[in-house]
Amino acid sequence: MSKPVAVAWRETAEELYAQYRTEGEVARRKRLQVLWRVRAGDAPAVAGKAAGVGARTVERWLAWYRAGGVDEVLRRVPGCGGRRSTSWLGPEQEQALVAECARGAFRTYEEARVWVAAEYGVAYRYKGMYAALARLGVHPKVPRPVAEQADAAAQEAWRQGG
Repeated sequence: MSKPVAVAWRETAEELYAQYRTEGEVARRKRLQVLWRVRAGDAPAVAGKAAGVGARTVERWLAWYRAGGVDEVLRRVPGCGGRRSTSWLGPEQEQALVAECARGAFRTYEEARVWVAAEYGVAYRYKGMYAALARLGVHPKVPRPVAEQADAAAQEAWRQGG
């Protein structure tokens, strides 16, 4: 047993344990396990180690509990706590970028990145341009060129083992 944690508990340890045992989703189950173990008297670090999370994560979950109880802790979705960053391009600029991609102006993400830097003065990194174009539903990659003499029927027959 460790020093008691300063939390105004709304549930008993038995209620938290019952909720933990019936939860099917792993992320929510971990949080309930930590709350139950801390409520039962374990130190936050010990409860976190048992659930496979760090002490700082447990402290964050306890702060969420203090703010809104179990519902607040379970409402949070892993990986979605941060705010989405806004695009460096405006809506009109994004539409122009999509139009250029539809026109076939870019074969690579690097070409799109260079065009945006020259046209709008916005310096994207490669991964940033990849994410921006993916968000816009654009993929500038094109299929490999096919030789003029290529015989599609002969190639298909060869693939079939003929």
